[in-house]
Amino acid sequence: MTRVNPELLEEIRKYGAFDISACFNCGNCTAVCPLAKEDASFPRRLIRCGQVGLEDKIISAVEPWHCYYCGECSQTCPREASPGEYMMALRRYLIARYDITGISKIFYKNSYLQISLAAGLFAALVVLFNRYTGDFGALAAKIEMAFPVYVTLALGGYVLNMYRHIIVKPLGKIALTFKPKHIYETFYHGFTQANFTGCEETDWWRWISHLLVMSGYTLTLLISNLHLLEPLNERYTPFGPVSLLVWYAGLSIIIGGGSMSLRRVFKRRESSKFSHPSDWLFVTMLFLIGLSTLATHFTNVAYGPENPLLAQLYRINIAIETVWIILIVPFTKWIHIFFRPLAIYFQHIKKEAEAGTAFSL
Repeated sequence: MTRVNPELLEEIRKYGAFDISACFNCGNCTAVCPLAKEDASFPRRLIRCGQVGLEDKIISAVEPWHCYYCGECSQTCPREASPGEYMMALRRYLIARYDITGISKIFYKNSYLQISLAAGLFAALVVLFNRYTGDFGALAAKIEMAFPVYVTLALGGYVLNMYRHIIVKPLGKIALTFKPKHIYETFYHGFTQANFTGCEETDWWRWISHLLVMSGYTLTLLISNLHLLEPLNERYTPFGPVSLLVWYAGLSIIIGGGSMSLRRVFKRRESSKFSHPSDWLFVTMLFLIGLSTLATHFTNVAYGPENPLLAQLYRINIAIETVWIILIVPFTKWIHIFFRPLAIYFQHIKKEAEAGTAFSL
């Protein structure tokens, strides 16, 4: 029996700015959306599911993660119901539902609480780091080496819960696919964000901005989690291998994140008309990570590891990264990096299960 939740639409409304109740099911959004196929009425099906309260259908859907919010559906909506923003709200809602801790739900509904906690934790860490009299380079190494453990535990909970809702509960069993083509497509979409280019008028600068941010931050994550930089112990050359990675990572984050922020300020595109407070926190923190990373590395290259300014900048950089890892990464849209390619993989599993070819237990 399909469970109906009459309060579902009101609950989803708390995660975004849309008016899907105004939708009269004309189908314009589906007609213009490149993700709509003969066997997938997108976004019309999920709009209807929200209207009638089909909670399980929404929680088990992969389609929201395929959408990159080009805004064509909202532009053509005669009722101004903002179906594109509805998809954004669904992604926030799904993050909150997949989070086993329940913290994402609290943060999304009380965004200023997350912002206040982030600011407070940053200030406390800066004070603590400045009062630390031991070898701060060694302390930073321990902090950065703890990041992968924390992120893996947080991500693991999300992925297992997502898999349970999308595959296990609807199919009633564990199912997987090992076909090389499906695995390739999973990674291909993860690295290229290919669905961005499917819209009639591809917003190339938005695609480039997202690609810069994703690639730059992924590099930053690797650099910090593997503790490739020791700015207080070693002087780096301007064009050494590590330096080139740092320059690219920092500049990519600043350029991509700066572009995203400006779009949200000027609201010239449909996809930038609405901004949830968590979106601003996300891009602001990204920008600060890129800026502090570049400033720290530049000071090391220019003046050497003994420079007192470098010691201060490095402490600020580690404080920002710590806040980012603890309060932002597990509970906001950063998790999209993994959910989007996983949605591609889970969709393949569903199709194979329907055809009876999926590996199952």
